[in-house]
Amino acid sequence: MLNHLQNLKDSLIQEFFQLYEQYEPDQLYACALVLNEYLGIDYLAVSSTRSLFSEQEDSAEYLSEADKWNVEKWRYRTQTHSAQGLHQFKNIFADYFKQRYIYGNPLLNSPDTPQYNHLELLLDIFQQAKQALSNAYGLDLSQIVFLIHIPKQHDFEIYSAQFLNAPSALLDEFLLAHHVQHTVQTTNTQHNKLKLQQVDKDLLTDLAQLLEIEPYDYLSIAHEAYLLTLEPSFIDSNLYVQRLIQHVAAMDSHEQGEFALHKEEITQRIQQFYAT
Repeated sequence: MLNHLQNLKDSLIQEFFQLYEQYEPDQLYACALVLNEYLGIDYLAVSSTRSLFSEQEDSAEYLSEADKWNVEKWRYRTQTHSAQGLHQFKNIFADYFKQRYIYGNPLLNSPDTPQYNHLELLLDIFQQAKQALSNAYGLDLSQIVFLIHIPKQHDFEIYSAQFLNAPSALLDEFLLAHHVQHTVQTTNTQHNKLKLQQVDKDLLTDLAQLLEIEPYDYLSIAHEAYLLTLEPSFIDSNLYVQRLIQHVAAMDSHEQGEFALHKEEITQRIQQFYAT
């Protein structure tokens, strides 16, 4: 796995550098590592100021100003079906982190390695690649916002941008655009938050029953919560229910762990779904 980490970092550097060389004259302003809904790596995408539509251009050939931060509309990206580059890592890390709950995780248990979940590991590697591009290649990346994009994971996209970038006017523009774009969607989601379907109630009931097992064991609860994410109905459940279960599944094996949740914390979060 350590080899995979280094190879992924090298691929990120190589793929970005190729995009940078090709589109830097067009004034790049953003770069996103795009994951699919299952957290597999899809491709690297960039966007440039020149790609934005102006009144003098054909709108069909350019990106609208409203889509400036809409990663899925960006036109410049790495090849998604190449046997080389990022495509070779599509499922390696997602599959690897599934194993940690069943077979243990020697990488995460190593005293020399910080404990990560899947997304934090990718963030750290992306950050290392960005630093290498600045230090080894001498690239000025201060005018480019870097982020990780996952479908329907708005909060993480914002978190990733704040993690990967120093404060700047461009980052503020990104954050403001996401806030405005997401206000209506967030409001609608909050209204629907308490409208639980039967699948949501079943998952919350199963999670609550796990907490009754004595003694309370973090790793055991995390493993059982991970199994809930494999249920066919999980993908159809409320997004907030999914996030809670995924958080529990990412718990560490001891009380002081970075992702540990006390029994009372989980119980309170479950009860919030039924609050009026």
